Amino acid sequence: MTFEDKDKIDAFDEIAKRYFEKNFGTMSKTDFETLLFHIYIENLLKNSENFDDYTISKELGITQSKVRTLKVRKELQYPREGFEWKEAFVQYIENAHYDEQTRRVSVIIPDINVHTELRYFMECNGLFDDYSLNPKLLRCHVSFFIDLIEILEDGNLELEDGAENKLLEIKNECTERKIKDVIDKFQNGLSTTKDLIDIIVSVGSGDIIKGVLSIIRFGNGFAKGISSGLTKLIN
Repeated sequence: MTFEDKDKIDAFDEIAKRYFEKNFGTMSKTDFETLLFHIYIENLLKNSENFDDYTISKELGITQSKVRTLKVRKELQYPREGFEWKEAFVQYIENAHYDEQTRRVSVIIPDINVHTELRYFMECNGLFDDYSLNPKLLRCHVSFFIDLIEILEDGNLELEDGAENKLLEIKNECTERKIKDVIDKFQNGLSTTKDLIDIIVSVGSGDIIKGVLSIIRFGNGFAKGISSGLTKLIN
């Protein structure tokens, strides 16, 4: 890893503010490490270099556990400018895995700060996932993503104009009684859009799930991104 001359000057200036303005030696070792780590991470981001835990661990000669701790401290004391955890989460979904037998999606979230923000969002909105010993793994039923999409859409899930034709196609091609029944109820105003989608993703085939995802009307870009990522996973 290398620093350009300007970056070296900026880094020294940032350190100097904490040591040479009548405050020499007042900074704790932990805070000093966090400052240096902040400078290090920002340089990686600036140069679009990899900043996963393993790579940083090897380069700095510290454990991955300490890397994650430093990442959390760094984000608390020196928040990343323009950081949007939802945007990063949407990108991670692109490399996720969908198990059609269990209807579960496994997403590796390498950035501890994205994982922390997602966990807090889940806690605030009553969302749950499967327990895992892997701190980077989010494993959950596909319905979790429908709940997430609904929350991002402010609890207002709607279907696109002309969705009736797709629902009729799904109904005619499907052999699952629950799906036929919920479509009938929806068409008669006896079922909500959320109920309709929940039942379809719970018992429908991959093609049927992709079909219903394709007719959801999105107002939130992140919700649309999650739906697009999920659609690509389900083959």
